[in-house]
Amino acid sequence: MKYYILFFVLVLSSLGLSAQNLRYFNHSQVGILIGDESENKAIKAMIPSFQTVNGIRLGNHFGFGIGVGVEPFEYTAFPVFLNGYYFLNNKKTSPYFAVKGGYAFANSHKKINNNHYDGTHDNKGGLMFNPEVGVRFNVSGFDMTLSGGYRYQRLESQVTPERSIYTYKHTVDYRRTSVTLGIMF
Repeated sequence: MKYYILFFVLVLSSLGLSAQNLRYFNHSQVGILIGDESENKAIKAMIPSFQTVNGIRLGNHFGFGIGVGVEPFEYTAFPVFLNGYYFLNNKKTSPYFAVKGGYAFANSHKKINNNHYDGTHDNKGGLMFNPEVGVRFNVSGFDMTLSGGYRYQRLESQVTPERSIYTYKHTVDYRRTSVTLGIMF
């Protein structure tokens, strides 16, 4: 553990940062995830996405934070992730790049009745990855963001079919386009 702290201190000092250059921020986003339904690829779907990130800005260009969210796929997923930002400049309007990566937890049990998977699902969640490109613009003392990106979300379940004692693993990989509008302060 000492080595991680020493490494973090060395990185900060090598960037020439002082305590005055470290600033807290919150970035809350609402958006949609556009893509195919998991079981029927012919049907397009849009689901809402709500996320918030709390973190620190390192100077004028970098930001890092920890985020949480909620997204209603076939069952509700609760992503917990690390988020990194790079802002191209410090003007009132600035393009930026961001990367989110983490794990989405799921509500635990759900009884599903459809043509493919009748039974009880013990939902486990799965890995999440979301690179995005956006623009930040200043509006009356706070920043608004508009971004778009690619979203990969894996969700896994242990399924127990009705009238059966056997279980099997059900995995769905969502690949979606993300479009978000946010507030950063």
